[in-house]
Amino acid sequence: MIKALAITGPTASGKTALSLNIAESFGCEIISCDSMQIYKGMDIGTAKATADEQSRVKHHLIDIVSPTENYSAESYRNDALMSAEQICDSGMVPLFVGGTGLYIDTVMRPASHASPESDPEYRERILAEIKTDKDKAALWSRLYSVDPASAEVIHQNNVKRVIRALEIYEKTGVPKSVLDKRALEGVADISVGMITLDFHDRENLYRRVDKRVDAMMEEGLYDEVLSLYNADLLREKSTAAQAIGYKEIISAIKGECTINEAKEMIKLATRRYAKRQLTWFRHESEAYRLYMDREDGSVRALKDILGEAHAFCKQFLSNQTF
Repeated sequence: MIKALAITGPTASGKTALSLNIAESFGCEIISCDSMQIYKGMDIGTAKATADEQSRVKHHLIDIVSPTENYSAESYRNDALMSAEQICDSGMVPLFVGGTGLYIDTVMRPASHASPESDPEYRERILAEIKTDKDKAALWSRLYSVDPASAEVIHQNNVKRVIRALEIYEKTGVPKSVLDKRALEGVADISVGMITLDFHDRENLYRRVDKRVDAMMEEGLYDEVLSLYNADLLREKSTAAQAIGYKEIISAIKGECTINEAKEMIKLATRRYAKRQLTWFRHESEAYRLYMDREDGSVRALKDILGEAHAFCKQFLSNQTF
């Protein structure tokens, strides 16, 4: 079984700086766990590791697909485990770093448990299209075309189950029946010691978010998005074009808002995203929660944060219980 470390948490929480320190201290190579850093050319808006940072520590799964391509959670799982195996074979320790909770979940758990959470908006959108028995039959036929095994055990009148099976396939790229079968295959392929960064006072995180967005704009986020947009790489409704920072700048490019309005929208969207990430990672019962501030909201000293993180990594890698 592969043994790896992970540093997760909300955007702008300090994952990059901590991960570089951990990687250099424990002989790690970093595997990005970010659903947007996979895209080529989307550098500033995704807070991708800089060339200097990547020269300090080898990074994997960054810049691997075009913004026009689709990339599923199942694709990430396969690529991430392959990268982890290669890192271990070279005598190094895999270190997963990122804030995409679904991605790290697919790695930490058997593939059978990597089904995405149900999306109410997806379900309601499909349900709104079902008005007749003919519509139900058409929906069932759609499921049968991608997952016949599931379709054979789900009656076409059980619309909610049909929709859920379709949702799993469309979000993971793997039929529900295959994921169900894997439930019998045993434990995960990897053991991950996860540190998740957290804040007692959420305002501390929000201030970091605002500061990061300001820095991104100064670094040239508008020009980056404009270049990708003009090259037809941020196509309407594509995953890449919906990324926070890119969607808002595209609106400015189209004249739907000013650049300053776009910047404020990016800050708001990022804060909301960070809040959702906090909620997600607080449900990770296996993770070690590392607070970046004290209970009174004051910021912790960097040496204390590093000391706590090092202690966890050392004990996990030496098979001790933290």
